[in-house]
Amino acid sequence: MIELENNITKKNIEQARNAIEFEQRAEIEHKLVPESSDKLTQLFKAEARPIEQLYLSTPTDEFSLRLRCEYTEDGPLYTATLKDRGELSNGALKRTEITTPITEVAYRHYQERGTPSLRKLRAEPFEGVTVDFHDDSLTPIIVEVEHADVEQRAILKEAIETLSETTLTDYSGSPLVESESLAYQQDKQEYSPRTPESLESFAHRVLSEMVAQHVSGRHQVVVGLTGMSGSGKTTVTKAISEHLVELYGEAYAPIILSTDDYHFGKNALEQRYGAPYTEWDDAKTYNTAELAEDLRRTAEGIPLMRRSFDFETEEPVLGEVVAPSPFIILEGLYASSKDLDSVRSLHFELPTSIATSIGRDVRRLVIESRANRVFPTPESRLRYQIETALPLYTSLERPPRNAFSASARPMAERAFMLHQLQAQ
Repeated sequence: MIELENNITKKNIEQARNAIEFEQRAEIEHKLVPESSDKLTQLFKAEARPIEQLYLSTPTDEFSLRLRCEYTEDGPLYTATLKDRGELSNGALKRTEITTPITEVAYRHYQERGTPSLRKLRAEPFEGVTVDFHDDSLTPIIVEVEHADVEQRAILKEAIETLSETTLTDYSGSPLVESESLAYQQDKQEYSPRTPESLESFAHRVLSEMVAQHVSGRHQVVVGLTGMSGSGKTTVTKAISEHLVELYGEAYAPIILSTDDYHFGKNALEQRYGAPYTEWDDAKTYNTAELAEDLRRTAEGIPLMRRSFDFETEEPVLGEVVAPSPFIILEGLYASSKDLDSVRSLHFELPTSIATSIGRDVRRLVIESRANRVFPTPESRLRYQIETALPLYTSLERPPRNAFSASARPMAERAFMLHQLQAQ
């Protein structure tokens, strides 16, 4: 199998760099630490405003995802911000930043879950410059200079050095001054610095389990793959399908279905629940009972009429007839639905982190031209993910995997391959 994770990331980053929408949302910042903090404290701390930030990402994720409560003269302001990791350019860190307002209810939801947090006081001496004073006495004052022009950044830095009567040292891109790392440090929460299971490893593990189940006597193996939008479900299912065909031939090519294919459609949903219908990730949006019935029919040898969802019309579309297969891969948010318990053989959850999934999903809205009336901008999609999709996803019940032990899987796979060789 190909290196799935690297290929997804490389392709998406290259496409994002060429997207005007993301270029317009780029931030370019210097992060600086003063040699002496006395003058900065004397000048700015008394008038600095409180800020609290919650992090739904870890420093090892592909994206940084934070929520912020900023206290202003008009009251608290709640926002969500998604950033890619960016790259250093002319001494400053350049990265895409997407920010959207969120409700206080959403903010409190994550706060109550014990999400890593960071508290600080922020002053803005003048436009393009902020000075952060942290609750943690071990964290230095951090001066941030943000401007697209190199010369203007230098002028702003010099102005702050003159005011504060000290030298500012550049720490741009260093984890020592990144708020995300500081949140884990100050909250005394740990995160694993190890790389999580790759999509390639995950795909091979699922494939081996499918083969083991078939060898054990299952006529039709249905595996459910659950993950948030952007977690890599489509990529994993494609890799498993290609590898099954490579190993055992076209006769074993799996049928690939998505719970998205069983969308009731905009018209039916608005007739039942009223217009406009916006609960796109709610269970009532998908006809999983009909999906279960289709899977029962395929187990009896009845061909399946393939479905898909048209993003332009927001309606389901019927396609070609698909012959039965011993393997069916079912991916989607509701691949774990109780409606499917009687027909599903296995269930797995994608190993992709929440922040990476949301980041890829928001990026994909632009690079794959998925914007529509419901989600016209990256900001609208990010807000929906934070306020609706993520709380819903984390509340879903996870069915048991019903999997073999790690030692049994390779034995079953070898037995299947031997059977195939003998049959030739």
